[in-house]
Amino acid sequence: MKYPELSFEPFFSWVNRSRIMYSPGLRSEVGYEMAQLGGTRAVIFTDKGLVGAGVAGMVVEAVEKSDLALAGVFDGILQDARIDLINEGARFYREKGADCLIAVGGGSVMDTAKAVNILIGEGLDDFAPLAAQAALWDGAKPLPPHIAFPTTAGTGCEITNAMVVLDTEAHAKLQVTHPFCNSDIAMLDPELTLKLPAKITAFTGMDALTHAIEGVTSNNAEPIADALGFHAIRMICRYLPVAVREPDNVDARGNMLLASTIAGMCFVNAMTGAVHALAHTLGALHGIPHGLANAIMLPHVMAFNLEERPERFMMVADAMGIPVDGKEPLEAGRLAVQAVKDLLKEVGLSQTLKDFGVPGDREGLQPLVDLASGDGQISYNPRYVEEEDIINLYLKAR
Repeated sequence: MKYPELSFEPFFSWVNRSRIMYSPGLRSEVGYEMAQLGGTRAVIFTDKGLVGAGVAGMVVEAVEKSDLALAGVFDGILQDARIDLINEGARFYREKGADCLIAVGGGSVMDTAKAVNILIGEGLDDFAPLAAQAALWDGAKPLPPHIAFPTTAGTGCEITNAMVVLDTEAHAKLQVTHPFCNSDIAMLDPELTLKLPAKITAFTGMDALTHAIEGVTSNNAEPIADALGFHAIRMICRYLPVAVREPDNVDARGNMLLASTIAGMCFVNAMTGAVHALAHTLGALHGIPHGLANAIMLPHVMAFNLEERPERFMMVADAMGIPVDGKEPLEAGRLAVQAVKDLLKEVGLSQTLKDFGVPGDREGLQPLVDLASGDGQISYNPRYVEEEDIINLYLKAR
């Protein structure tokens, strides 16, 4: 196709601090790599589901076969990085005399580990005051050694310098950034994702797709993030259906793991938009898993944004494999919206907000609107979003 002109702001910055390693079976190198970072005694952060499935044990075994001492396994992490569990995790780390940490899990585990590491590095006990600050950049210094093994291909949390934490008292998800909170090494081992159930594979993959699509269409989009985001879209559209259909396909799992990390590098620099703002609120108030909330909202927000940046949605369509030669950007963008709907159907995601008890009236939706309109990501949406727009988007997603 003849690519359209893509505009971007005349000034931008791009950063990625984490070292990224990839290989099936890579976990066998964790002891050596942690030693290079100066770590000698590690706590593994994970959840009980991964312990029960034997996935966390694969990393535990790798640590025990190395010279790295295993101080303990903190497996109490629940859906979302909860402030109370972050504080508990920091106490556990200190009680075990650890000097480094390993995160084995999805976004909730990796974000919890990031927050724990900030508490350890700053010598603090309670993450709540830090969450209230949101941006922890002034006076920030490097943190203790930290390796992440993502077990889902969706969040990109292993390399992002941001986290989303849940304040269970306020029923709000808070976004926090810190220049050193991302892992020193993101170790991508697709063998750790083989036991992921089909539905979770599907909605975490749609989470990664949302990162890429929102990253390349945000009003903060820039050329380096574009290169990453558009390629992540290509990879996800090719390999997500295979990973759902053939769970033991290491090649598909590996490509999805890479696509998730690549999309993470895109969106943490270009930011996201209204999909994430509305999804964060759905998670906080209705407990909808973040990737699934993104999947439900994505086509509706794309359609809402189309006319604002049609040339970028044309590029999304092209990356999704849609023939766009001879088509106007807006027409091509509509095809991209339909392709997302088709992909959702192909990977078995048919749920709507109604399935989770989200209200269908304006009064019932108002708490969601209040939270979503104050979410930091909504300011990066390419089209200005009014409260009325938020209500209509939620209603369309029912």
